[in-house]
Amino acid sequence: MKRIRVVVLMTIMLTVGMIAVAATPTAEEQYATIQSKDLSSQSLEEISKSYDKLNEAIANEAEQARKRLYEARSKGDKEAYYEAREHLSLLSTYRMDQRTSDYLLEQVLGLDEPKKSEYAAWLYEHSPYYRPTLTLDFSSEGENYRYSYRQQIRKIPGSEVVLPSSGQMRMNSARLGVLAGWGVTPDEVTYQAGETIKMSNTNQTLYAIYQEGVRFVDPLSGTDVFIESEDVEVPTPVADDVSAIFAGWYDKSTGTLITDPSSYEKVGKGGYFEALWKQLAIEDITVLYYDKDALPTNTQMSMGFSYANTGTVDLAGLRATLSSESEYVRILSDEIYLGSLDAGLMSTNNSRWATSDKQQVRGENNTFRFVIASDAPSGTVIPFTLQVKNDKGDTWTQHFESVVR
Repeated sequence: MKRIRVVVLMTIMLTVGMIAVAATPTAEEQYATIQSKDLSSQSLEEISKSYDKLNEAIANEAEQARKRLYEARSKGDKEAYYEAREHLSLLSTYRMDQRTSDYLLEQVLGLDEPKKSEYAAWLYEHSPYYRPTLTLDFSSEGENYRYSYRQQIRKIPGSEVVLPSSGQMRMNSARLGVLAGWGVTPDEVTYQAGETIKMSNTNQTLYAIYQEGVRFVDPLSGTDVFIESEDVEVPTPVADDVSAIFAGWYDKSTGTLITDPSSYEKVGKGGYFEALWKQLAIEDITVLYYDKDALPTNTQMSMGFSYANTGTVDLAGLRATLSSESEYVRILSDEIYLGSLDAGLMSTNNSRWATSDKQQVRGENNTFRFVIASDAPSGTVIPFTLQVKNDKGDTWTQHFESVVR
C-alpha cells in the first residue's frame, strides 16, 4: 500500500512539472509577443521585465541546446547535432532591434536620477546597439606642426572614467605646452586633467586644452608648480624620507633632464617635468642559520640582506660594506658587490636576478663574514652599520644590533 502511495505521488509531481513546462512560453513565443506589442503603450518597467524574461528563457534553452549538441556529437547523431545547432543559431536572433533600442534610450533620457542611470545600465546590458562612446580628442596644431590623435572609451553609462593627466601623456610638451584640462568645447576647460567623471549616456567628445608654460610635479615632496612666465625658476623639492636623494627633473615627452636649475631655459611652449629620486631600502638583515639576537662566540658566521630600489632612477655599481665599533667583533669579509638594480625591483646580496616581489636571503655566497670573540660576555649588544653605495657616491645606511648568546 505504501509503495502504491509513492508511485501515485511521483506521478502527480511529474504531471504538475510537465504542465508547468508546457505553460511556460518558449523564447520564440516570448519574442513574438514582444514584437507584436506597441512600445508606446507600455511603461519602461513593463518592457524591461519582458526582456528579462525573454533573456532568461533564451539562456535556459541555449543550455539545453548545448547539452543536446554535445550528446549528439558523442553519439555521432548528425541530425540531432544540426537540429541543436540550428536552435542555438535561432536563439541568437531573439535580440532587441535598433528601433526598440533607440526608443527606449529616448525614454530613459527623460527620466530623473537615479532611475535614469539604472535604466541606462539595463539598456547597455540588453541592447547590442546601445554603446555610448566617450571620445578624448588630443589633437592640436600650430606653426609648422599638426598633431592628431583620438582615444575612444566605451563603458557602462554612469560608471567612473578617469581622464588622462599630463603625466600619462607622451606628446611633445615643447610644441603643445601643458595639459590644462578637458573641455566639452575646444576652448574652455570643463574638467581638470586626472579628474574622475561619470560615463555619459550618449556619445560625447572632450577636447584636450593646452596651456603654455612649465609645470613641475612631484608626489613625494608634494610639489606642484606651474610657471607661465618666460623666466622659469626651477624648484628644488625636499622629501621627508631621508633615504630619498633628488636626482633632477625629467620631461619624458621631450627627453629633457634638468640637473642644474641655473642652466635651464624654456623651449617652445613649455614642458612637463617630474622629479627623479634615488631611493634604496635596506631590509631583512639576516645572520644565516643563527638568531641574530643569540649569536655564538668564536664561530665564523655569514650575514646577508634584502634591498629594494624604491626610487624612480635605476641604480648602478652598488656595493655594500659592513662595519662595527664593537671590540668583540672581527669582520673577515666587509664588502660585497651587488651590481645594478632597476627602479621598482628588489633583490638580495646573492640573488641571481631582481624581481618585483620580496626575496629571502639564501646561502653563504657573496655574504659578509664575521666572528665574535670568545671572551665576549653573554648578553653583550653588538652594534653594526650596513652601508650601500652606488657608482655616483650616493649612500644609504642602516644601523642595527645583535646580541651575544
